[in-house]
Amino acid sequence: MNYFIKAFLIFLVYLFYENKFYKIKKVKINTSKVQSRVKFVQITDYHLNKLINLEKLKADIDKINPQFILLTGDIINRGSSQKDLKSLEKFLKIFNKEVFFVTGNHEYENRNYPYFKELFEKFKIKTFEDNFYEIDNNIRIYGNNYKEDFKVLNLDENKYNILLIHDPLKFIYGDFPNFDLTLSGHIHGGQVRIPKVGALIDHDMKLFPQFSKGIYKREAGNLYISSGLGSKFFLRTYNPVEIVEFEIEHSGGKL
Repeated sequence: MNYFIKAFLIFLVYLFYENKFYKIKKVKINTSKVQSRVKFVQITDYHLNKLINLEKLKADIDKINPQFILLTGDIINRGSSQKDLKSLEKFLKIFNKEVFFVTGNHEYENRNYPYFKELFEKFKIKTFEDNFYEIDNNIRIYGNNYKEDFKVLNLDENKYNILLIHDPLKFIYGDFPNFDLTLSGHIHGGQVRIPKVGALIDHDMKLFPQFSKGIYKREAGNLYISSGLGSKFFLRTYNPVEIVEFEIEHSGGKL
């Protein structure tokens, strides 16, 4: 077999691996604003990834035993049709905890989104027509749906304030309060990464994006950009799909 054909086949197998076998990224944060440990999972940019073993994903999430799940957009694709409703339903069925969801650009650009939204409602997924949800242990969860304005609020500094927003650049360059933790996706971890260098190109084919993946310190809080559980392109290098397990614990200060 020709060397280049062999190399191409090996590369295809590698791409399959990067898109199928997700990692569980663990992030620990210390703060004085919670009284006991809080665990939750973030999933973003699933894109109805058919390579993901949903039974395994459910088992892994159940093992983590989070208090709630946070979905930060692009769970479907802009081209997803009503035929894909069953795929979304299979995904939503794996959750047995409270789920919060903000839209990404693919939901925003999908003309069939009203049908998918009905499924979110059927599974009692919490969306953000309201400003925030307050849950146990002094936590408030805010959401900014894609292309929607965000009303600048005076946050309760005694609460641990979490913002869900699909596009991290909107948060970075926008006028937002100082959230304790902001969760996003959209950039797919830089899509193509190089060891010891970082992101080479992002999902929009921009070279060397400044923000691509992981945790970033932002004024009084932290921003986490997840590489996501899927992508609109099959191309991923040194950048496996992921879910993120967050653990917030009480301490005398913040991370």
